[in-house]
Amino acid sequence: MLDAMRRSARSLGMKFVLMLIVLTFVFMGAGSFMSRSPGEIATVNGEPVTIEEFQRTYADIIENLRRQFGGNIDDEFLRMINVERQALDSLIDKKLLLQVADEKSLSVTDEALVDAIARMPAFQTAGRFDQEKYNLLLRQNRLSPKQFETMHKETILARQVQNFIVNTVAVSETEARAWFEWENTKIDVEYVTFSPADFQDIDVSDDDIAAYYEENKEKYKTPASVKARYIHFNPEKFVSAARVSDEEIAAFYARNESDYKTPETATASHILISMPENPDPETVEEKKGNAFEIYEKAISGEDFSELARTYSDCPSSEDGGRLGSFSRQDMVAPFSEKVFSLEPGEIGEPVRTRFGWHVIRLEEYQPESVMPLASVENDIRKQLARQKAGDIAYERAMEMYDISFDGDDLLENAERFGYEVETTDFFTRAEGPENIEQSSVFANKAFELPIGQISDILTINGAYYLLQPMEIKEAEIPELQVVKAEVKKDVVEEKSIRAAQNAAETFLENAREEGSFIDAAQNAGRTIASTDFFTRDDQIPGIGQAPEFVKAAFDIREINGIHDSAIHIADRFFVIRLAEQNIPEESEFEEKKDRIKTRMAARKQQETFENWMAALRKNSEIQISDRFAQQFN
Repeated sequence: MLDAMRRSARSLGMKFVLMLIVLTFVFMGAGSFMSRSPGEIATVNGEPVTIEEFQRTYADIIENLRRQFGGNIDDEFLRMINVERQALDSLIDKKLLLQVADEKSLSVTDEALVDAIARMPAFQTAGRFDQEKYNLLLRQNRLSPKQFETMHKETILARQVQNFIVNTVAVSETEARAWFEWENTKIDVEYVTFSPADFQDIDVSDDDIAAYYEENKEKYKTPASVKARYIHFNPEKFVSAARVSDEEIAAFYARNESDYKTPETATASHILISMPENPDPETVEEKKGNAFEIYEKAISGEDFSELARTYSDCPSSEDGGRLGSFSRQDMVAPFSEKVFSLEPGEIGEPVRTRFGWHVIRLEEYQPESVMPLASVENDIRKQLARQKAGDIAYERAMEMYDISFDGDDLLENAERFGYEVETTDFFTRAEGPENIEQSSVFANKAFELPIGQISDILTINGAYYLLQPMEIKEAEIPELQVVKAEVKKDVVEEKSIRAAQNAAETFLENAREEGSFIDAAQNAGRTIASTDFFTRDDQIPGIGQAPEFVKAAFDIREINGIHDSAIHIADRFFVIRLAEQNIPEESEFEEKKDRIKTRMAARKQQETFENWMAALRKNSEIQISDRFAQQFN
């Protein structure tokens, strides 16, 4: 019955039946996120978290990840970092913070909210709030001004609560000094190494091999593998079948006209009379006078390039003040306004920016232009053809899916419609077939299906697949004779590691008894090496990143002291002693004290807030829908 429903699912009648089934479950409350009330997936101290809130938060996290990773994210990555749980936790924390804000009667005035939104760079043009841009961005994100303003008000309230919790956190000078010493103390360590590679002349009997195999059988277990056949619906193969009309090209061009615009640009030179940040009025007037003197020289006919080389504080002075070509948005607002008000060859009166006073000459102006449809028509046609080819590929995959059941249907229908059926070699879930991109998606689906069953349509790297597992080899432990060489190698490795460890421990014991690290090394025929100075955050010269080594070295309290055990790092054992220690001077601390306290305060505030949030969560009543928890955890 289920197969029959699956095959008919695309028909209008079946879609209607399925919709009735879904609605029945929703209103009966069976197996839905909405078992408590419509759209509710959790409650926080009795306050609901809705599916709409979750969907918006989830979408925001995905968008941030795309910005961070340049769009290179897939379902496997999202599952790995558990975005669903992140979204829910974020919403729970927000609800808790807003509840605390309400308890403490914290508020945000309308004036403060308007000011905060107006200051957001995303809504500004040339440094000023742009109402049209504001409305456009909200429409693009499917938000009304009221919705956005409510959300931003809640964000401000949550920040007020956080500030309320952490504002009392302070860092004493004693704490800062201790941290500075801990972070900047340098030590030089001497060490002797013992490597398993030095102990390869080891006898291994058949009894040793058999015993090791019996104790470690699972280590040699071969993973399950599966062989599958599949049809690959590659959109590239359907490009020739995609027909794109002139009307579609014209409509696409009209919808995306901004993509074909070249903004207006200016080519200019300037002379900068720089000023410090927050200059006093006297300095402003003095620099302004200097700029006007240069301006008078320039408009009276003196060579602008030579004036720039002589007077300008900008690095461009070496090139006669030339700035090249730029758009309005490339420069700060006062500079752009001046440049784009000039005629080519004209020198403008000095204008002030945060950098100082500028004397500007416009060299060339290029007005905004739009590439005509005729010049981009072929590119648009190809782009639309590729899009249509993707749609055709999916439709062909769906047609094949609808008429193919289990068994040999895939082969028979592929032959009937002229599609090539490809067959993989055996592959594991971890590796997947060699000739398929993102093979883990293919492999996971193949291992989910019973032998002979045809998959749903898989989307992999923009193409579509129907696959059918044909044969499976279960995981098994091979007989000893099959893996004897591998087992012997592992036995030798284990014994050589043990021999290196024993040698290191013997050396350590002798060094302590003899009271001389140097004598023990000479007697053992070992060379003493030195790290040179390093801090806790440094890579160790000659060794690399080795947290165990660093911790052990800084645990030694006395110069010439030997650590009380051999340290195992990667494939070597180290016996170490502290040769020298360099504690930073008080003057170094005084120079950096304020920055250290600021950094420590931020870290301490973060820890304080996280601990406070954990306690708040623990003492709150948070209930998550069972269905939601099962699906996303």
